[in-house]
Amino acid sequence: MPSDEVLDPAVVAELRRAQDAFGKPEFVRQLAGLFLASAPGKMDRIRQAFTAGDAAAIRELAHALKSNCGMLGATRMAGACALMEGAAARADLAAAAAAFRDVERDVPGVLHALSTLE
Repeated sequence: MPSDEVLDPAVVAELRRAQDAFGKPEFVRQLAGLFLASAPGKMDRIRQAFTAGDAAAIRELAHALKSNCGMLGATRMAGACALMEGAAARADLAAAAAAFRDVERDVPGVLHALSTLE
């Protein structure tokens, strides 16, 4: 995947194939809509967990966000979430915070790309 692509085209193509195979014309748009609706809240909860120093909550939220990103093809953001999850699991909040900054950097592009999916 070229570094300037926010969503992995192979993953998006696979989602579209599933959409067609199951005769669900709104499938991709619905998945994207769920992410668009839930991601800002997850980001806020992660920020709150950092403020509280709650490594377990950071790990759980990073894991959930990583899974959502991976399913939709936001692989770079999923990778940053994986780093945050791993750091939080080791209670290394400095490393988790560094990974979270990468996640925050990717969020606007991912949200925009998902909002334009048909």
